[in-house]
Amino acid sequence: MKKKTLIFFLLVSIFTLNAQFIFAEAKDGEEPWRKYPDNSAKNFKDPDAFYDSLDKKLYVEFENAKLNIREITNFKDINKVLSKADKYGWTRSSGVGYHPKRQVYVFVTVSEDGKKMLTAEFDAETQSLISSSSNFERKRP
Repeated sequence: MKKKTLIFFLLVSIFTLNAQFIFAEAKDGEEPWRKYPDNSAKNFKDPDAFYDSLDKKLYVEFENAKLNIREITNFKDINKVLSKADKYGWTRSSGVGYHPKRQVYVFVTVSEDGKKMLTAEFDAETQSLISSSSNFERKRP
């Protein structure tokens, strides 16, 4: 009898905690990208001007790079830009909290020998770093 009671209370506790977590995350009427909304109607610097003003501690291109990509695009299209460098190493980016049409700067640089690749994505409006890669050798797909 004790075993059945213990199992019953254990199951009730688990289901109660699970329901609390579900309700804690669901906030009615709140958009997931309220902090970083659509800014597709705004105009921003061209990618070259933004790169020139960028803090080089955050991102710098390789000297004599085999490939340099500097583009401004929508958040939803970051991986389309990154796929242009798939020949040198496969990399992708994703995240939550950004509206799909929010404008971002995407930078990719590939070393002269093609073995190292750096990527960085910046929010065009706040000019803050969204994500970046480290300087390490990539495995080719």
